[in-house]
Amino acid sequence: MAGDPCAEEAGTVASAGGGEPRSGDAVYGQYCTACHGSGILEAPKTGDTAAWEARLAAAGSMEDLTQSAIAGVGAMPPKGTCADCSDDEIMAAIQHMSGL
Repeated sequence: MAGDPCAEEAGTVASAGGGEPRSGDAVYGQYCTACHGSGILEAPKTGDTAAWEARLAAAGSMEDLTQSAIAGVGAMPPKGTCADCSDDEIMAAIQHMSGL
């Protein structure tokens, strides 16, 4: 996605699915680390439980937080460039990053 620093750093958006569900660690490593590893563009950093708890409190539930990630939030594109991630894979990535 031209003009989006996180998407540019993360690389090509995935579009083909299938197979076994990926772990939160696997999804994070391929699609999330570019922004959440450093906290670029106000992305909550991996392991910053307080920042993630604040996001969770604002969302109301883990399901609602997951839905905001699926829809895209702030500078983050929908599903954080992982177009073929399932809802469960997105939630697993959030749980991996947040420790929640």
